[in-house]
Amino acid sequence: MKPKMKALLMMTSVGMAASQWANAQSSLTLYGVLDVFGGYQSAKVSGKSTSLYVLGNNGEMTSRWGLRGTEDLGGGYRTTFDLESGFDPGTGKQQNPYRFFDRQAWVGISAPYGEFRFGRQNTPMFAWSGNMDAFSAATYGSGFNNFANWLARVDNDISYLSPKLANTQVELHYSVGGQTGTLAGNAVYQAGVQSTQGPVYLAAAYLNAANSTNTVRVQEIMAGGNYDYGRGKVYFGYFRANDVISSTTGNALSNPAGKYDPSVGPVGTVPGNWHSTYSLSADFRFSPFLSVGAGYAWIEDSSSLGNNAREWSAIVNYDLSKSTRLYGVVSRLVNDGTAQFKMAGASITTGSFLTPGAGQSENGVQIGIRHLF
Repeated sequence: MKPKMKALLMMTSVGMAASQWANAQSSLTLYGVLDVFGGYQSAKVSGKSTSLYVLGNNGEMTSRWGLRGTEDLGGGYRTTFDLESGFDPGTGKQQNPYRFFDRQAWVGISAPYGEFRFGRQNTPMFAWSGNMDAFSAATYGSGFNNFANWLARVDNDISYLSPKLANTQVELHYSVGGQTGTLAGNAVYQAGVQSTQGPVYLAAAYLNAANSTNTVRVQEIMAGGNYDYGRGKVYFGYFRANDVISSTTGNALSNPAGKYDPSVGPVGTVPGNWHSTYSLSADFRFSPFLSVGAGYAWIEDSSSLGNNAREWSAIVNYDLSKSTRLYGVVSRLVNDGTAQFKMAGASITTGSFLTPGAGQSENGVQIGIRHLF
């Protein structure tokens, strides 16, 4: 046998052995999403009827790429990690220029009794919200997303995910505040549970975030789920928070460095000042590829501002394959008082949406494409 042939066979054997070891011991997955849409919005801004036509990013899902991996340690123990970075396909820019892995960056240990994770992580509210909404808590049409204001992810987070018992799982989170002499200052506490029982999915989550001196707190509650009736699902969602709806910022809370800062955002300290969001929606599958959905959401502001709002929407999804989807959305949002709620999406880039004038309504249309890899 020629030397070159021997070398080739040896390299092939080594490669096959290494591949088998890697498959048995560890795994590394590159994954991602590309989501681009054409959008139209109209509303009165500064007393003038205004229209916006845009090629936007991240309508149904936020565009991202990530690396997810595990290593088998034996005895039912595994090392796990996830690194995830968001970007805008229209420009190729990072979504957050001040941090590379802006979405997730954590490492953990999985054991027979559950999993511990350490680092920047998604909140249960963000992770589960799409299960409570026919619009996946995204697109112009999701009033649940446009009105509610859950914190999406938290820095310096320590979490515990229980094993699934009777299709039920519990999550507990504590985010280290990093304040000298206190464990409560600037800390974020979370707890949640989700369960699937036959055709019924239910979930509930709670978040409590303190300012640096532990004198003001943001409190949030989410609950909801869906019922699979065979040709589609009926969804319901509820969200309640004690941030006051500002006349100039809609439902925006200050969120520097991945944590709420209640001393900066419009957080109420008056007992009973809450806002509550309600969402009802449903979808129907004509075929494995084509589905339609519709929904109605409204928000009630119990503060003296009385900034209520409501939204009607419809969506069409057509799957070209398991990875590629076309979607279309039409919606109308009505603001009361001085509210300025707007149609956003999964993670809409600044400049690609309109903020209505105080108390003004808004109409929206989206046609997009989403590809998973």
